[in-house]
Amino acid sequence: MEKTKKMCAGCHDNFYNVNRKEGCWCFEPATIVERIQVGVWEPPPYKRDRAQKCLSCYRPDGYAMLKTDDCRVVESYGERP
Repeated sequence: MEKTKKMCAGCHDNFYNVNRKEGCWCFEPATIVERIQVGVWEPPPYKRDRAQKCLSCYRPDGYAMLKTDDCRVVESYGERP
């Protein structure tokens, strides 16, 4: 998978891709990673099967992006974080 500016959709900093000639300064050094998007209202644990590919700098408003090795991420809800 190749990184594109389409992957910035929904990110808090995507504003700069549209309103700054050089684009967002986070895009060039960013890498594609697997993260879990969690609403700030959701209590842990979080299931690993929710993981999605995104840019390492992706910051959606109202959500946290957790790494899949985070201690709050589990394979199934029967596990304890």
